[in-house]
Amino acid sequence: MSAAEDGPPRGRGATGELLRRALAGVERRYGDGDAASLGDLLRPLGPRGGALGAVLLALPFLSPVSLGPVALPASAAIALLGWRLARGPADAPLPERLMRVRLPRPVHRAMGRALEAVLARVDRVARRRHARLVAGARSRRLCGAGILLGALLLAVPVPLLPLTNTLPALAILCFALGWTHRDGLLTACGGAALAVSAVLFAALGTGVALFGAEAVRRLAPWA
Repeated sequence: MSAAEDGPPRGRGATGELLRRALAGVERRYGDGDAASLGDLLRPLGPRGGALGAVLLALPFLSPVSLGPVALPASAAIALLGWRLARGPADAPLPERLMRVRLPRPVHRAMGRALEAVLARVDRVARRRHARLVAGARSRRLCGAGILLGALLLAVPVPLLPLTNTLPALAILCFALGWTHRDGLLTACGGAALAVSAVLFAALGTGVALFGAEAVRRLAPWA
């Protein structure tokens, strides 16, 4: 598969336009009736479905307040999306059993609107930059690996302390949107967010080892 075939769509706003078409197709098919599946939202996005699915799942974790155990199932799904994206083009961004999971129409519409709103904002600032970071199969593997590592950090159970969810979620968004928009600067920002996340968790781990978990927990109200 060539770099052009393996890469995201060309042209500013192309990803958002593809999503709008996918949502319109689901609306024509289901209307206000039956619950639509997760695959109905992600499958029409083709090779971009995995990256945009990771964006959708990571959005709630941009909050500075740690969501604690809630992050575990979301991070598992994001890690699976990153893993499959890194391995290569697949028929579906998630296993077929998960793609068939039904979502109530209000939930499905809310997910689509949230993703469309994010893409509209990113489309205004993203542009094709630093092409070597976002061209072809290597960029897909880089994006998938960044999403996977961000998901692993997102799963680390550090309740109450701020930014422990925010930075990994930001890394996931930057890697995914950098690839879908052919913006190497966004991809580089994802790498930076991932590095800062790793440093933060290493500092927390060192603090627990040296001073104990209770001393670290006492920092939460101050932070």
